[in-house]
Amino acid sequence: MTKRQTRDFLRECRQYHGGKPRDGLFQATGAFLGHAARNPSALTVAAAELPRLPPAGAAWLSIALGSAIEDGADPELTGPSLLAHFRAWLPRLPAPSTANNGGEEGGEPERFEPTQEQHALFATFPQLCQGVVAHLARMPSARDAMADDASLLERLEELSEHSHGAAWVHEAILRTSGSLLVLHPPSGQGLVARYSNVATCFHLFSLLQACIGPRLPGGREPDPNVTAAARGRNVDPINDHAWWHYGDPRSPAPEIAASIWGERWVRSLPLVDGKQVILLWPPIVASRSWDSGFFGPHLEALPADATLERALDETECHDWLARLAIDGR
Repeated sequence: MTKRQTRDFLRECRQYHGGKPRDGLFQATGAFLGHAARNPSALTVAAAELPRLPPAGAAWLSIALGSAIEDGADPELTGPSLLAHFRAWLPRLPAPSTANNGGEEGGEPERFEPTQEQHALFATFPQLCQGVVAHLARMPSARDAMADDASLLERLEELSEHSHGAAWVHEAILRTSGSLLVLHPPSGQGLVARYSNVATCFHLFSLLQACIGPRLPGGREPDPNVTAAARGRNVDPINDHAWWHYGDPRSPAPEIAASIWGERWVRSLPLVDGKQVILLWPPIVASRSWDSGFFGPHLEALPADATLERALDETECHDWLARLAIDGR
């Protein structure tokens, strides 16, 4: 039997169609979350009602469920229902790049105008996405599966032009964490770094440079403004540039064709014996540069960072360079 706190909360969600929430909705939300903290199954009951709620009510419920997950509830209680509901919204939103294109071929498209239903969805989509991101931050396996769904990523990228909520989810899906072996062949030195919640390699380069600093030849003291922006602590636009040529470990010599391209996803970095490896060579062309647009939106649930775990000893470095057929010196 559904408890009173859950029934009252869902009733308020059904009656909420946007705008300033009523006091009753706030009160019912607080009572529901307190009840759910003691009875987690209430979260599953509420999440199952998402398809039967108006857009604003579903978005409010999404935020409430996300709050419960951030407070330690099991995301598997609500994640499957919320992600299914999120996916169900995507076909109902238009494709802005192709919608309402009038006139002759090659002419200017007409101004994108959503229908009344689409307007209601767009108005509350960021709130729905807020709850989705809170779940995805604690569901790495779901993020991995969604990162392999090219059509989903394409749809979110398309919608990102018109809704920052889509940009949040797109970024959350592509952010990943892991251990990275960084080798500097000319000096025969190496480091083990740990990165967290990074999507693009340009973002990773900035974070690596910030934590490596002058420890390796060619490094320097990092710009604090770049470091702050890369960690989401500064939203001002900045530019950064490569201190080294970032090389693919499958090439024993620095070559343009064997670059680690900054636009690629960190998820796709090459593996050697199950480890992600990047080579740092002296620059072989004019320094590459990028702007903070490659850092993506800052997500409090998935803060980006990189730290150094340790330096490789001489034997380890020698063994790795030999394994890669690199004559470092």
